[in-house]
Amino acid sequence: MTTQIWHQVIRHGIENVANNPHVLELLQHWQTARMAQRRPSVAMFHAGRWPELYPRLMLLRREGDEFVYGHYGAEIARHSQGDMTGRKVSDFGGRLSAFFLATYQDALAHDQPIYTVHVSDRSLSVFTWERLILPLDSQDGADWLLVYGHPLQMRHQLLESVLDATSDALLALRRVHDAQGVDLGWMVLVINPAFTEMFGLVSRALVGHLVHEALADWAALNVEAECLLTMASATPRAVTRVLLTSQNLLRYLDIQIRPLKDGVVVSLTDATDLHEAQKRLRHLATTDALTGLANRREFDEQLHLEVQRARRSGEPLALVMADIDAFKAYNDHCGHAAGDDCLRQFALAMKSVFARELDVVARYGGEEFAILLPGTGVEGAFNLTERLLQRLQREALPHPASPVAAVVTASFGITAFGARDPDDEIHLLRRADRALYEAKQTGRNRVCLAR
Repeated sequence: MTTQIWHQVIRHGIENVANNPHVLELLQHWQTARMAQRRPSVAMFHAGRWPELYPRLMLLRREGDEFVYGHYGAEIARHSQGDMTGRKVSDFGGRLSAFFLATYQDALAHDQPIYTVHVSDRSLSVFTWERLILPLDSQDGADWLLVYGHPLQMRHQLLESVLDATSDALLALRRVHDAQGVDLGWMVLVINPAFTEMFGLVSRALVGHLVHEALADWAALNVEAECLLTMASATPRAVTRVLLTSQNLLRYLDIQIRPLKDGVVVSLTDATDLHEAQKRLRHLATTDALTGLANRREFDEQLHLEVQRARRSGEPLALVMADIDAFKAYNDHCGHAAGDDCLRQFALAMKSVFARELDVVARYGGEEFAILLPGTGVEGAFNLTERLLQRLQREALPHPASPVAAVVTASFGITAFGARDPDDEIHLLRRADRALYEAKQTGRNRVCLAR
């Protein structure tokens, strides 16, 4: 992982970036002394002259490629791993010591102040430090550095308690750049336990890293553009995303993105249960409980939408109305339980023939059914309906009380909507219903086309 531990490394215009008056005071003092000599002397920064700041100051002497702490401020020691006086910078170990050494050597090599902001990986109370690095000389010609260190952002315990208690997954991000100004991406400032639980992460391992490197699901969340827009416009945004979990389950996430200085706060709410509940409610509201087909309300809504779509696109749209022949006689002779089973068997037969995902098959009322066939003309609808008649003959569900045949049969009426058709869905239904009536009046067990 190539994640950088710093947020900013500033070499020019420090006074325009730093808001700390102590940083500005030290910088101005160094710049004034610099006018008279190549580097200010280390003697100018003794404890007696800067009693208020001395707990926040470090003095380092260069020894070869290393730096040794001649003074390590008490306040810095309190927030870090203890007093480093007499110890080497490399004793910090890891990325932190490498970062310190690089910036310290840079300041001496160019004889210029450097202001940095970096993430703390040693302190539980400090999140980011600001440091002002000033190159100095001594009478013996040794290279020295004065480093002012101050906690820039604290991990407030009350805030952490609030974050820990919330059920929403929270992620605070800051847009960061490297020393050359190259955009690195989003650095993780804060995450809460709900976030780590949602994505199976280790909290401390993610903070301070670039989110696209440390969070495998970042790309799948697809909120990079929304985060950039939110930061640029300082306007909150809300999106919904669907993720496929490692268990091949769909997770529905409601995501709120709010602006933060130089970053954003991303809040994720797992809305899977709510979505599934709404899905079940919609299913109950739009589905016929007995057959599992669409109910009349859902069919009428889909018919209206498909008529409008067909009018815009010019594609054909067929409507089929169906009625089980002599169903009342079947119900009276065989009983209501058998009648319900007959309706279910007929529904299954229709779904097997009108099987496209875009086909709408509905129980329109009682023993009457309706089929909507987008992209299908009269001829295609007629051929499909003939196949359904043939299937009913093959299944041969006995109908002892039928005046038509010894098995259950049905009658069908077909019409179609064209883009130039002036009629609306109500007239379309009437045409199909008249065709169905004609099929029933002319012997049943047949298909009639609207005239």
